[in-house]
Amino acid sequence: MKLSTNYELIDVNTWNKSIEIFPDSHFLQTSLWADVKRENGWEPFYLLWKDLQGNIIAGTLVLERTVKFAKLMSVKVHYCPKGPLLNTNDNDKISEVIKGLQAFSNNRKGIFIKIDPDFVTEIKTENIADFSSLNYYPDFLELLKRNSWVESKDQIQFRNTIIIPLVKSDEEILKDMKQKTRYNIRLSERKGVKVRVGNKSDFEELFNLYAVTGLRDNFVIRSKHYYLNLWKKFFDAGLSEPIIAELDGEILAAVIIYFYSGKAFYVYGMSSEKNRNLMATYLLQWKAIQRAKEKKCKIYDFWGAPDELNENDRMWGVYKFKLGFGGTFVRTVGAWDFPTNKFGYTIYNLVLPKVLDVMRKMGFRKTQGEIE
Repeated sequence: MKLSTNYELIDVNTWNKSIEIFPDSHFLQTSLWADVKRENGWEPFYLLWKDLQGNIIAGTLVLERTVKFAKLMSVKVHYCPKGPLLNTNDNDKISEVIKGLQAFSNNRKGIFIKIDPDFVTEIKTENIADFSSLNYYPDFLELLKRNSWVESKDQIQFRNTIIIPLVKSDEEILKDMKQKTRYNIRLSERKGVKVRVGNKSDFEELFNLYAVTGLRDNFVIRSKHYYLNLWKKFFDAGLSEPIIAELDGEILAAVIIYFYSGKAFYVYGMSSEKNRNLMATYLLQWKAIQRAKEKKCKIYDFWGAPDELNENDRMWGVYKFKLGFGGTFVRTVGAWDFPTNKFGYTIYNLVLPKVLDVMRKMGFRKTQGEIE
């Protein structure tokens, strides 16, 4: 079948209708996410690819940003967060989509375009049938390489994650957990920890706890306005909610879970230094898993695992915590770049790490100021 090799630029209303047809749609591809990013300097574009019969074969949200490095240079960069989305297994059609992404960035005079689709390359399990809702495109990486894409040095999202299929009963999921994890869940319950679904009135306090967590665990967070705006948008749309563990009305820990396309994503977590011996984070995760089942999700995604499975990785402790819930390690294709301007792309990759290091130090100071 011949293809229409051109992508279509569509409006947001058309995108909101189109995104629902993709089996691999993701909350980072929604117009809600685009709205958040627009308020932070990104311009969103929505692209669709169709065959000559008018059937949609692919689509994506592309974010564009102009990056300025003092007075030295100003460049455009493009990013498809967890995109593109595919509605075909035909390699010829997928190749046209890849070429269309290259053409879009070139037409917009970008120096590169980055993608990190949620396509699985490895699952460390023998029970593959439990993961049938995940997306497999076995030739996708080869198609990227054939079209001169390069593996990105800047992985925006986590390449790997831990996933629990929710097709089993609560009893079976508990049975799959590590003995210590089950023990800590029951300990937390015995000690009187209570878990509830939160609402917008909790976000202010949750940000303060998130900021404390970031400083303690040495990760940089964005501004208070950014998170409150983001959390409220998705909460109001019914696509996320905070789940909170408390003791006598005091918040010990919380997570913010996103629900989209039959999947639950544990994206943000925060915890207090107080009463850590009550193991509230264990009970909290178990209740979040149960909440995902209530919402008919097929997958609970722990959102992040080490790039390489070795004990020296900075995420090793978090990885072991997540693995304790009986989850399975899943590897995806990760981020890949197509340099539309090779010289600009090279300079960008040389300068960016230094800029990020400065921004990271400034971020820590700003976070400290917001919670003092």
